[in-house]
Amino acid sequence: MFVPAVALALAVALAAAAEPAQPARPPPVWTPLGRGVEHLAVAQGEIEGHAFRFRPSDVELRIVPAPEGRADVSELAPAGDVIATNASFFDEAGKAMGLTFDRGRSLAGPRLVKWGAFVVEGGRARIVRGAEIRDPGADALVVQGLPRLVIHGDVPKLKAQRAARTAVCTESGRVVLVVTTSRVDTTEFARFLAAPAAAGGLGCEDALNLDGGPSTQLAARWGGFNAQVEGGWPVPNALVVAPKAR
Repeated sequence: MFVPAVALALAVALAAAAEPAQPARPPPVWTPLGRGVEHLAVAQGEIEGHAFRFRPSDVELRIVPAPEGRADVSELAPAGDVIATNASFFDEAGKAMGLTFDRGRSLAGPRLVKWGAFVVEGGRARIVRGAEIRDPGADALVVQGLPRLVIHGDVPKLKAQRAARTAVCTESGRVVLVVTTSRVDTTEFARFLAAPAAAGGLGCEDALNLDGGPSTQLAARWGGFNAQVEGGWPVPNALVVAPKAR
């Protein structure tokens, strides 16, 4: 049946008006903890947890392996001001998977070309495909994970799965570490990471999923702030943020 253009436009407008308005989400409020680190108490819909933001040139970033097999992140976190999360996925033998590199030392297995990688080198952080990693420099930090949750500001098609999450992302030259205390869907979590601050998100340009589920854990002590998220089992290594040596 032929529908005049004016009538069609009116029908579309009325249908749009009938849809319930989505509640606006307030922009995140970051709290400075000192020494270049900020904290955000995450509470957006079903997503709850902690986020920490910093410039890689303002802190010391390390991968700390478990001395024997696996350990809790709280055991791997050094004394003093520290933010430590779980990092690498691990195989059935408990060994870290993918390229894990810290200051000239290879700490795990070979590069996995189809995985993503968080790379810090020369005071700059980036998230790339494993296939893009070449020879890391002497000051480089590399840890691999999957999937890539945000790629150049866009959320790719992701497998539906609800779990606790640990993720790292890059945003305007800064690094953002996120640990959830709630089980969240992969795509919902990725959309929160990618959404701009004005829409209640973190504005991540690129984001990488680190091991999650029972591996998700956090040990944070910084400038009087304390937070801990207990994991369901020990992990092979931890991504550690510490104050820059003076």
